Amino acid sequence: MRGKGLIDLYILEILEKYADKQHRLSQSQILFYLENDYRLTVTRKTLSGYLSELRENGYIEGKRGIYKVNLFEDSELRLLIDGVLFGQHVPQKDAYGLIQKLKSLSNHSLKHRIKYICYLEAINHTPNENLYRLIDIIDEAIERNRKIELTMCACGKDGKLYDRGKRIVDPYYMVAERNRYYLICYAGRNDDLENRRLDRISNVTILSEKRKPITELKKYAQGFNLAAYMQEHIYMFSGDSLQAVIRIHKPHMGDFIDWFGMDFRVIEENAETITVRIKVNENAVYYWALQYGSVAEVIKPEILRTRIKNGLAELLDKYTVK
Repeated sequence: MRGKGLIDLYILEILEKYADKQHRLSQSQILFYLENDYRLTVTRKTLSGYLSELRENGYIEGKRGIYKVNLFEDSELRLLIDGVLFGQHVPQKDAYGLIQKLKSLSNHSLKHRIKYICYLEAINHTPNENLYRLIDIIDEAIERNRKIELTMCACGKDGKLYDRGKRIVDPYYMVAERNRYYLICYAGRNDDLENRRLDRISNVTILSEKRKPITELKKYAQGFNLAAYMQEHIYMFSGDSLQAVIRIHKPHMGDFIDWFGMDFRVIEENAETITVRIKVNENAVYYWALQYGSVAEVIKPEILRTRIKNGLAELLDKYTVK
């Protein structure tokens, strides 16, 4: 027989397993499950006392029909589960456990409706199983203003990660972009920041040397705006930003906004196109222009137009039958 001192806990377990807001349990049903699942027999009066205490403390709601109050709404749990399921930065072995934990927070009906787990293996998750440990170490280094030594790695043809060298950097921020974690850091080159994918790092060591303050980098002497930096570096490429003029077919303006946000200025508009001016990382807008070349055109600067032309010529040469 289970201990009667845990009756309130058993009641919550029963409500979590068998009930939700749309399918509430009566006191008679709770008494049945206490006896059937826990081999506990209590009187209706005793049960009423426990239910009153749980209700007063906000754990349950309902009088004629009772259900457990959940920390998350169903829609919120679905968003969290989707974030884990499709988050390529989450190692697959961790993704399964996280989804199971999130499912355990859901009510009876949602548990039966979520069928995501069977699709998990088909989704591309990082093979780096040390990712969360590395994030903790880097977070500590940033908090302590220390340099770190990164062991960089690359993905082989077998899908496994192989070390390819070490690099000492000054860490500043960790960000998530396009389902990947990145470290924004200074690696001693060009007096500028670089972005390193965290799932392409196998080990991190915190060094005793203090990191360089970000305001000592010439470009950020007046301060660093993370939101502006992220908007300019849409693919998380390093390098300089520039003022670009881009003409977009109107039906695809939403695609442009999805990538660049709303920090742009419309300088021309007609029935078919919208022309905007925006500050953006040169490498990022170059690859974006190649991707969206059929519906967008970079008008300025000329040096970027020339780079895009040369890139397209190289692509055409590769796909031309010789």
